Amino acid sequence: MQSLQPKILVFTFGASLLPVLGFSSVVWQLLEKPLIELEKTRLDDQVLAFRGYTAATEKGLRNLISSYANWTDLYNAVQHPNRAWIKKEVSEQLLFTTDLDIVKVIQSPNEKIIGEAGSNILTLPVVKSKIQDLTKRSKLSQELINTGAQGLILLAGSPISRSDGTGKSSGTLILGQLLDKVWLRQFLNYSQPTTRLEIISLDGEVFVSSNTDGKPDRWEKAYFYSQILPTISQKRSFYHIQPELGLNTIYAPIYSGHQPIAIVKLQIVAKYFQEAKLTLTRLIVLVLSLVVLLSVFIAHLLAKQISHPIVQLAKRSKTLAAGDLSSPIPSVQHGGEIGQLANAYHEMAHSLTTLINNLEQRVAERTQELEVAHHTLEERVQERTVELLHKNQELEIKTEQLRTALHNLKMAESQLIQTEKMSSLGNLVAGIAHEINNPINFIYANLTYINNYIQDLFNLIYRYQQRYSDQEIQLYAQEIELEYLSKDLPRILASMDTGANRIKDIISSLRNFSRHDEAEIKKVNIHEGIDSTLLLLQHRLNPDHDYPVIQVIKEYDDLPLIECYSRQLNQVFMHILVNAIDAIELAQEQIDKKIIIQTKNNQNSVNITIIDNGIGIELKNLTQIFDPFFTTKAVGKGIGLGLTVSYQIIQKHQGNIKVVSQLYRETQVIIELPYLLQNNINPDAH
Repeated sequence: MQSLQPKILVFTFGASLLPVLGFSSVVWQLLEKPLIELEKTRLDDQVLAFRGYTAATEKGLRNLISSYANWTDLYNAVQHPNRAWIKKEVSEQLLFTTDLDIVKVIQSPNEKIIGEAGSNILTLPVVKSKIQDLTKRSKLSQELINTGAQGLILLAGSPISRSDGTGKSSGTLILGQLLDKVWLRQFLNYSQPTTRLEIISLDGEVFVSSNTDGKPDRWEKAYFYSQILPTISQKRSFYHIQPELGLNTIYAPIYSGHQPIAIVKLQIVAKYFQEAKLTLTRLIVLVLSLVVLLSVFIAHLLAKQISHPIVQLAKRSKTLAAGDLSSPIPSVQHGGEIGQLANAYHEMAHSLTTLINNLEQRVAERTQELEVAHHTLEERVQERTVELLHKNQELEIKTEQLRTALHNLKMAESQLIQTEKMSSLGNLVAGIAHEINNPINFIYANLTYINNYIQDLFNLIYRYQQRYSDQEIQLYAQEIELEYLSKDLPRILASMDTGANRIKDIISSLRNFSRHDEAEIKKVNIHEGIDSTLLLLQHRLNPDHDYPVIQVIKEYDDLPLIECYSRQLNQVFMHILVNAIDAIELAQEQIDKKIIIQTKNNQNSVNITIIDNGIGIELKNLTQIFDPFFTTKAVGKGIGLGLTVSYQIIQKHQGNIKVVSQLYRETQVIIELPYLLQNNINPDAH
């Protein structure tokens, strides 16, 4: 407690000084802010002067081009090209007598250049493009252009016409002025003096500077993209007040139309700002010094009045902690808060004596009860823990069983849907093929006889014409165009024969695709199944609408017969080829649309690769394409079962299927099948 008085002194001093410091900080901010705003106003005045000078340059260029473009002599020199006169009286005259950097005279309507002088900036693509744009306009136009490394250029274009305004324009006059160092010096001569003036690109590169170095400082490099450029993009000025360096800076946007295309950087000397800030700092320091001295004196008086009674009370606390509950507090007899605290200590000591006696008795009783409850609780916790372990194991087993059952149910549902769909399709295809086969055989078989009979009839008609020449019969023969009929009817019969053959091929392909009459494992030619599937998809490969024809390239190897369920494999080919056609139709920018089918004979197996140059598959979807009901097609275009069923069919045939894809380039589906199946498989187990 010997250090209590210094602590009270420090506390009192700090408590009185903190409000003073806070008040001083507020005063400093209130006084510094007007100084900063005053500096910003000075900087804004410089920016206004720069923009006014830029506007004056634009106005002067507009007046200059207007006076030359409405000149009858120039109009005649352009209409009847007089290059020498234009060079002497216009190009050289303007360059020598004005600040212009570019002069260009273009003849209409062939846009032929008949006069050109000035800076090599005319060769820049952006300047050429803007000149072409100004040439097409029907009135005087001006634009400020960012040419990159060459800086900013003010371009103006006006149609060339007579002084009286009559006649059609004979061409276009283009004038341009660079905002270079000469232009900056002229501005500095007419405006308030600045320490530094620069024009900067939106990438931070210095176009032109009033200083010789023209390099950005370290602060500007560090904060250009994080602070300066975002402010300029919002069409606002950025201020950088640097009193410690004696410079204050403003970055303001330079507009072309309504969009910033460059930045003007203006710096002024901060001499008056520094002097005002120094005076303000000295005043605040003086006030703080006086306040500190006053706070120390007041804190010393308060510490002396408070510390002595508290020291006596602390000594009594130590005796109370040692077990002495009856001794009074010495030297504390007066009233006030300290006296009330001393009386409270006496009452607390008496209450503690009684409380300790009662507490010792209750603690002993409670300790005995807790020991009994502890033993009982341990036994119940052990029993409950064993029960929870058994139930948790049972729950894990049931959860795994439910997860397996749910997966099997989803797989069975997808298999059942696709199996029923393909079974119905196979029955329908087989029925249609059977029903069409008989009448088409009848038609096909009788076409030969019809052709012979018609030929005999024509021969008979020719003989009648040779032996009997009746005028009425001749007129009728001309009316029905007998000679044309004799030539066209055999062609019609040949077309009918071709159509009948085509229908027979389709029926054969339908029967080959459905294989409805083959319910057992059989050795088949894989190429026949692929060709049958392609024939059924011919309407998709050669559509009548706006889609281009899809070219099918077959690269077949010499394969033996494969032991399999042919109808199931045809189903796999159908799913894969339909997906390939859908992917190719979505790749609208692809011009050469094609599907490549490759087969390769291995020692004990065959590889079938189907490649399309469609839109491809994203890498994140490749691991899910065989999952039931997963599809990347639009709603109503697919249900996500085709590749799932195909995967199950290939697995049941003891083979492998995989998909390799490059997004927006191609997709490869690779199937590997053995020649012979090791064990019989169930044809409907897919």
